[in-house]
Amino acid sequence: MELRHLRYFVAVAEERHFGRAAERLHMAQPPLSQQIRQLEAELGLTLLTRTTRRVDLTPAGAAYLERAREILGAVDAAAHEAASIASGRRGRLLIGCVGSATYSLLPALARTLRAELPEVEFGFRGEMLSPDQAAALIDGTLDLGLLRP
Repeated sequence: MELRHLRYFVAVAEERHFGRAAERLHMAQPPLSQQIRQLEAELGLTLLTRTTRRVDLTPAGAAYLERAREILGAVDAAAHEAASIASGRRGRLLIGCVGSATYSLLPALARTLRAELPEVEFGFRGEMLSPDQAAALIDGTLDLGLLRP
């Protein structure tokens, strides 16, 4: 089974008509009907009852529609989350700083970062010596180090 089968099924179930669902999906009606028949054959059950005028969901089809919507929603959410993380608008950032910056620079930086990047989770480690920060940056336990010469 492929995600497109779920998308096709949801469109037909929501439109209650193969022709309108095909238009919505920007495809011809015969291939859509064929894909739905293949889905039903793969599942080994009837999801839709068809008449010349409309399409109705069977009880199994109604249950499948609910799950199909959940799955498609989760797939869309995963894509959105991945795009947000890839663009840097979302994620986690651990920042370390030397002792003198802990009280002078860090509070203002924390406020600014949280205001500018609300979907990024920030962690701060203050009063780190420069060699400790360098080691943490190398081993990946720290993403950014703030040092003073």
